[in-house]
Amino acid sequence: LTQGLGLNDRQSVSDIENGKRALKPDELLELSDLLDRDIEYFIDPFAVAGEAQFSWRAAPEVPEDSLDGFELKAGQWIGLLRWLREQQDSRASVLKRALRLSSQSSFEDAQERAESLVVELDLGVIPAEGLIDKIERELDIPVLFVDTVDTPDGQSISGATCHLEEMGVILINRNENEARRFFDLAHELFHALTWDAMKPDHRESNSVEERNKVKRIEQLANSFAAALLMPSASLDKLIERDQLDNIAHLCEVAALLRVAPVTLAWRLFNLKLIGVDTRRSLSQEKQRPSVSGPPKRFSPTFVKMLHEALENGRLSARKAAKAMGLGLGGLTELFAQYDLTAPFEL
Repeated sequence: LTQGLGLNDRQSVSDIENGKRALKPDELLELSDLLDRDIEYFIDPFAVAGEAQFSWRAAPEVPEDSLDGFELKAGQWIGLLRWLREQQDSRASVLKRALRLSSQSSFEDAQERAESLVVELDLGVIPAEGLIDKIERELDIPVLFVDTVDTPDGQSISGATCHLEEMGVILINRNENEARRFFDLAHELFHALTWDAMKPDHRESNSVEERNKVKRIEQLANSFAAALLMPSASLDKLIERDQLDNIAHLCEVAALLRVAPVTLAWRLFNLKLIGVDTRRSLSQEKQRPSVSGPPKRFSPTFVKMLHEALENGRLSARKAAKAMGLGLGGLTELFAQYDLTAPFEL
């Protein structure tokens, strides 16, 4: 790199990296060629390349290049989100919340931490109802609902955790069914809260058929997610003890908790509350469709911050549209979903 830039020694490169020496325009052009990156890669305030680490929950059928392309797009959203947060007057806590778990922890430990978190966050009898709000407000982890990539046969990316030094972000495919969205949210929350102790793989499968191949960290995340959405205290209140073999009653409970019948079946079986036959029967039941439909794109907090930045002139409409991967018309439509008038003219 020193030779390519025509510098005298490696210390000059170190000085550039550490901000002690500015890059000259011709050096920036040379660097762009040497590293095969566009100029914007080095000067874009929303870029997170080299900083952001992702763990994706995707179907095995999703091609690697499709995932890589979507990661670049997601990086732009997250980079813009980070920039918007930095513009806010209020500062986030410098302390990160973390679960006291390691890869050596037992599944019972993961479940106990989840049930404790339900109490600490005051999530109530049906944790799913207030989970998103508590994750964002109490844990300071933004949750973005996004449109992901799909394969011709309908397989897709379910979600992801993005880890940056100053924050974590959870991405969820808004077009998945409700139960899948909530389970993925709880699963990714585990990764966001344990990243430093047990970093997940860059890619994991969301396929039920590959359940037996799941690595231990993912098994811990699944145990945590199940207990977070279906804590024992909630099951005790919602399920009548003499109805533990009543499949219709258990399906009602699954719908209340926003989980799939098969997910409730395994939770009850692991708690030794039902036997194999009931587990099998409940697992065969279909999830009831949600009447609410998919959530709006991104999140109210993100879209509101973006709107304010545009309204106050801190960000241009064209730059915002480019970072979001939308034209100005698409940006206007996004604001309309949240009953906001676009603060610019088309």
